[in-house]
Amino acid sequence: MSLLNGHRSRRNSYAQRKKSVADAPSRARKTGGNRRKNVEKKKSKRGLHLRLPSVRVSSRGVLLLIRWVLALSLVGLFFFGAGVGLIKAYNFCTTSDYFAITDIRVTGNSQIKTEDILQACGLRKGENSLLVNVHDAEQKLVSNPWIESVSIRRQLPGAFVVTVKERVPLFCARKDNTLYYINAAGEIIAPVSTSNFRSLPVLEIGPGGDEALPMVAAFVEEFRHAGFPFDISQISWIRLSAGGGFELYWETRRLRLSIGVENWKDNLRRIASVVTDIEKRKETVMVTSIRAADGQVWMTKATKQE
Repeated sequence: MSLLNGHRSRRNSYAQRKKSVADAPSRARKTGGNRRKNVEKKKSKRGLHLRLPSVRVSSRGVLLLIRWVLALSLVGLFFFGAGVGLIKAYNFCTTSDYFAITDIRVTGNSQIKTEDILQACGLRKGENSLLVNVHDAEQKLVSNPWIESVSIRRQLPGAFVVTVKERVPLFCARKDNTLYYINAAGEIIAPVSTSNFRSLPVLEIGPGGDEALPMVAAFVEEFRHAGFPFDISQISWIRLSAGGGFELYWETRRLRLSIGVENWKDNLRRIASVVTDIEKRKETVMVTSIRAADGQVWMTKATKQE
């Protein structure tokens, strides 16, 4: 019996150990699954319960905010009041008789009448001086072909000074069957008309005369001081060419003068001396042309008239 009982106890203990070992993984699995479930539950609880940041509002912050609002309100009221005041001041100045135009002075004009200048720029007595746009008035005058530059000064309360610099015509030149006034630089000023007629020589450009065109202004100035017995206004035309140089025609004496371009100042003084001499001796009618070039002077006598 003892032997049998011993064998039974051994079998039972072995079976119990085997059973306990087999049951161990299942318990482990159960415990691992529970752990995952618990972690997921915690995460879900954390996701559902979000905590917003707390904002603390102190009494000092409220006072600062009120001060800023009051300061901005005061600044806005200040600018609003200033704007309203400026508008009222502008309306008063532009309607007051104190700023009415009472005096307009125009200087520097000889080609254009003062009335035409005032009409062109729009300045009129009695109007408010503050409403005059000086820049626009100057641009209107500069558009006139006779005016080279202009300056308008406002003198409060009601005076204006208009200073004009005009273009000075030296010659008349023909272009496209129209006669124009031109200045010393050869620039066209305005067409010749009965209202602006001036006795000026006609400038003609011959073959090769373009090279001498920049010297015309200096030539005219030297001519006036060379000592000729007549004024340049008595010359009917001036021709520029490479062969003849400066050619002039003295209409009252029917005398043609020719000055070589090379050393033209010396040639001009020599021919002026000769013309003055024959004019004093009243022999001008006996000469048809005089030429000065290369330091010499030649004269051509007139033929006997039938």
